[in-house]
Amino acid sequence: MSEKKDSKVNEKLVQRMRARREEQEASKNPIPVTLQSINTYNRKTEAYLEESQKARKESNGRWFSGIFSLIFGLMAAGYAFLPQFRFSDIHITGMNNVNKDEIIYFTGAKGKPVFAVNPNNVRNTLLRHYQEIYDAEVTIDFPAEMTISLTERIPIVEWDFGGSKFWIDKDGLVLTESISREETIHVYADSYPGAPSQQDRDLPLYFSQDVLKTIMTMGKYVPEGKPLIYTFKNGFGWDTDEEWRVFFGKNDNDMEEKLRMQESLTEYFHKNEIQPVMVSLEFKDAPYYRFLEN
Repeated sequence: MSEKKDSKVNEKLVQRMRARREEQEASKNPIPVTLQSINTYNRKTEAYLEESQKARKESNGRWFSGIFSLIFGLMAAGYAFLPQFRFSDIHITGMNNVNKDEIIYFTGAKGKPVFAVNPNNVRNTLLRHYQEIYDAEVTIDFPAEMTISLTERIPIVEWDFGGSKFWIDKDGLVLTESISREETIHVYADSYPGAPSQQDRDLPLYFSQDVLKTIMTMGKYVPEGKPLIYTFKNGFGWDTDEEWRVFFGKNDNDMEEKLRMQESLTEYFHKNEIQPVMVSLEFKDAPYYRFLEN
């Protein structure tokens, strides 16, 4: 009897030890299903947070864009409608003999908002309408101030062409009007260099630099108080103090030598009591003259 009782006690003891060992092993190895559930929860939470942050950023960007657009719109409206940003007065400098009101009219800027006026367009318009303007510098200052600095085209030759006049500047440009008060070389002419015929009355657009050089050279030698003369047939010349007309041709070639020939001929005419009407020194090797017959 005692042996059976001891064996039962041992079996119970063994079962308890097994149960305790299994509990210990179970505590060391968590159930996989539980861990999988926790990991799944963490990934969903992170995705949700990322989406929330992204939506918040987009919302902030839209707010910022809307506020910026509103401010820009208000500024544009101010530039367009407020009188402080419209040209009310335009300053003209550099030329005192021009009609400033007329120039302001041609700019087309008075009363317009600042953003609607292009300085280059204003400059080109003025140069197109006014031959006497050599250049125009247009500056715009905040909030609505325009200054136009004009450079006058200075004529150096006044050409009296059969009763009508035109002017020529240093670039050879022909001006039909001039408000300049600068001194010019006066030329009385029945034609102009390069004209196809003496009857031609169509004004040239430009005079060549060679022609201008000839005019300037002749202008240095013409007697004081006498005009420079140009004819289609004989070229440039002038009336002498001895009351006869001398011509030197259509260019200033050999001008010094021709002037010495003029002095010699003047002495010859005086000595021989000859009163010429016209002397041509266009060809220095073949000068000729016409004189009055008694």
